[in-house]
Amino acid sequence: MVDAKYIGLIVLAVFSGSMLVYTWLSLYDRYDPSVVFYAALLIFSFSMMLVRAKTAQIN
Repeated sequence: MVDAKYIGLIVLAVFSGSMLVYTWLSLYDRYDPSVVFYAALLIFSFSMMLVRAKTAQIN
């Protein structure tokens, strides 16, 4: 089970990564929603992988 503090950190990571990609793309007028979505999905999966490794290490 994932703790609440890890859920908060995952949400923060996904939000900040999405905003970073959005800002980067909008600087050059090349905003594409699918790129932001896939970046958020990548950050989410990476965060979940780190959290699973951390919680498995504790147990």
